[in-house]
Amino acid sequence: MIKNYLLIAIRNIFRNKLFSTVNILGLAFGIGSALLIFLWVNDELGVDKFHAHSDRLYRVMENQTYSDGRMYTFQSTPGPMAPFIKDKFPEIEKATRWTWQMTQLFQYQDKSFYNEGFYVDQDFIEMFSFPFVAGDVKTALKEKNSIVISETMAKRYFGDDDPMGKILTLNTQTAFTVTGVVKDIGKNSSIQFQYLLPFQSFFDENKSWLDQWGNNNIRTFLLLAEGTDAAAFAKKLKGEIKEHEKESNVELFIQPFGEAYLYNEFENGIQSGGRIEFVRIFFIVAVFVLVIACINFMNLSTAQATKRAKEVGLRKVIGAVPSQLFRQFMGESFITVFVSALIAMLLVYLLIPVFNNIIGKSLSLNLLDAKTLLIFIAIIITTAFVAGSYPALFISEFKPVQVLKGQLKSGSRAAIFRKGLVVVQFTFSIFLIISTVVVFRQMSFMEDRDIGFDRTNLFSVWLEGDIPKKYETFRTRLMTEPGIESVTASSQLPIDVGNSTSNLQWEGKDENERILFSNMDVDYEFIQTMRMQMAEGRPFDRSLVTDTNNYIVNEKAAAKFGFKNGTAGQDLTMWEKKGKIIGVVKNFNFGSLHSEIEPLVIRVNAGWRNCLLVRAKANETEAAIRSVEKLWKEYAPAYPFKYSFLNQDWEQFYKAEGQRGKVFNTLAILSIFISCLGLFGLSAFSAERRTKELGIRKAMGATVPGLVQLMSREFTMLVLIAACIGCPLGWYFMDKWLQAYAYHVEVGYITLIAATLVCLAISMITISYHSIKVAATNPIKSLRYE
Repeated sequence: MIKNYLLIAIRNIFRNKLFSTVNILGLAFGIGSALLIFLWVNDELGVDKFHAHSDRLYRVMENQTYSDGRMYTFQSTPGPMAPFIKDKFPEIEKATRWTWQMTQLFQYQDKSFYNEGFYVDQDFIEMFSFPFVAGDVKTALKEKNSIVISETMAKRYFGDDDPMGKILTLNTQTAFTVTGVVKDIGKNSSIQFQYLLPFQSFFDENKSWLDQWGNNNIRTFLLLAEGTDAAAFAKKLKGEIKEHEKESNVELFIQPFGEAYLYNEFENGIQSGGRIEFVRIFFIVAVFVLVIACINFMNLSTAQATKRAKEVGLRKVIGAVPSQLFRQFMGESFITVFVSALIAMLLVYLLIPVFNNIIGKSLSLNLLDAKTLLIFIAIIITTAFVAGSYPALFISEFKPVQVLKGQLKSGSRAAIFRKGLVVVQFTFSIFLIISTVVVFRQMSFMEDRDIGFDRTNLFSVWLEGDIPKKYETFRTRLMTEPGIESVTASSQLPIDVGNSTSNLQWEGKDENERILFSNMDVDYEFIQTMRMQMAEGRPFDRSLVTDTNNYIVNEKAAAKFGFKNGTAGQDLTMWEKKGKIIGVVKNFNFGSLHSEIEPLVIRVNAGWRNCLLVRAKANETEAAIRSVEKLWKEYAPAYPFKYSFLNQDWEQFYKAEGQRGKVFNTLAILSIFISCLGLFGLSAFSAERRTKELGIRKAMGATVPGLVQLMSREFTMLVLIAACIGCPLGWYFMDKWLQAYAYHVEVGYITLIAATLVCLAISMITISYHSIKVAATNPIKSLRYE
């Protein structure tokens, strides 16, 4: 019996080559794209889950409330907090401090490279499960001069020699002994490093500002003791900062470390999303694509059902029951899906390197992995059941008397169902086209937006060696070199300002008022070099010594001060340093476009010249780079010369969003392609079924364009109905998505109309082939058909 079913299924596949090809290709593309996305989703959900104590790991977060009613959430915490609360609360088994990622120079003999890593406490390597290949995890970072490095870093410096006990020199000055080597960190970890240094060495060098409960500048992570009630502990920790800073506006809370990667956005102190949103979106879109492929199968199978009506009727006459017929046709569905799955697997193997390049991951299709195999099997079974169940039920319910008497009609119910599925299919497609267009426009908007200063011909170099001490001489000499238009320096990149404070005083300020201001330190020529516009007052002037005590603020800050007679010339005190506001610079974006521009205070401070900013003359960028490199080798010969263009840095900030946009666009194009495959098959069926009708119409004088229009009318109406559903859905969801950006495009009616027209055009092109072919056939042949 099973053998016969198998033979019949294979015979039917080969008998109806066009429909079988459309079905198999549609399902293959649907299964392949779904498999790729599900692999990505599985990878995202698995990030940071490999740590042995992941259920007890937490990061400490801050909620800061200000007078304007706004609450900000930060992961920065005070420097002395971790060891203090570890001793205070028995619920804490271990605690570590953790700096921001630092790119620093390490040397060994004649080898010198930049590496990225952190300063951490000894508890860090005991809390997190980064496997050691050499050294003792319980003591590796206890000494101030110790360093733990990755396998790759060890290979880079020491080759095949044993790295243990070797000396690495940090920034040409401080020696550290290798006391541990960890396996290279996999991409399933949000914590990436090449080295770890003892936090105590960093603390001792920066004790003046790091040993204060009012400064928030490092991250704190906890390992809670087994059996600890995390919610109860969080209540005890909540007011800890206020016990050390009576005027503090900070409340602490803890977030499970396993959630930090996906749930990393907060609004008014409440978790509001993060990467998990994209995981959900792509999962849903992958399901959409798979559903579209299943709809193709159902449409074509029910459309072809009348060709097998007599077979079903005869089987019923000789004793076959509906359940047997259902199993037979479901078996045929499974065979088709299985063949499609094999092709899909081949497609995934071929495309996964390209997919990895787009998303920046290292996914692989390993069917020996139990989880991957389970995902693959689940997709096959679900697809086969969804795609095959309705056609199997529809065919198995044929009445044998009607079939054998030739009274079986194509069935209005089946026709309505098919039309409904086409509408669903193109609703998804129109929705995805709208989404694709909006995502593309938003990405382009972010890349091209005028952010308040000129990013062209501008590059940055992080200052090293003796350059910060000899900056004035370095800058003066640089201004005489070829290709250089202007030079300045700042504490941070002007597109990534992360410092903030509420410690400001001005005339008329309410003593109880607390407002958060971003702040950055710059050199005198900063405003001119960045080509920013002044709204009031003047830029800093190198010839005026008093400007070292003065400030420039942005328009947003000026509005917060609320001076009635202009802001320039007013007194301002920041961190007990009194000066005057000499100018108001027009608002510029110094952070993400996801957030509105915040109040900003700028001051001249020679002690924080970290980043050199060089504007090259037009068409002389290469000459300017060579000029900086020449002087760099003179002032910092031990440090490799590295530079980056500000335009590229800006694009890098949105790289992840650009990657997700590319994946989304690809899925949208694929869904349209699969929809058109189904439409191609249905139009072939429709044209075949109406061959005699078209022959009679042509014999009566109908023209080919008229017949094509007649055949296209039905599908045009279906696409227009889909547009009436898909356009409002697309507008609603994309408008909601755009709200995540403080600065964004609008969805617009043009986008909705364009999506509809694109879908109509594609569907018409798809239908036209069969319509023209049948309409152009000699009417004599058409009337002899069958």
